[in-house]
Amino acid sequence: MSAGPSVEAWEVFARQDASIPIRHVGTVDASNLDDATVFAYTLYEEWKWTDMFIVRRSDIEQVVRPA
Repeated sequence: MSAGPSVEAWEVFARQDASIPIRHVGTVDASNLDDATVFAYTLYEEWKWTDMFIVRRSDIEQVVRPA
């Protein structure tokens, strides 16, 4: 029996107005981009966002590292 698709963490960023900086609003777990999009929209729909972005956590690159 094979395992299903692996579930990954996706970070959700959004803003409520174009004049407001984008901020991290939460995380969803999903196995693909389509599911992550639906989960993010559904979970965070209580606010009226002008922009919402998701990025797979493993795709985030750390720019500054602790010494």
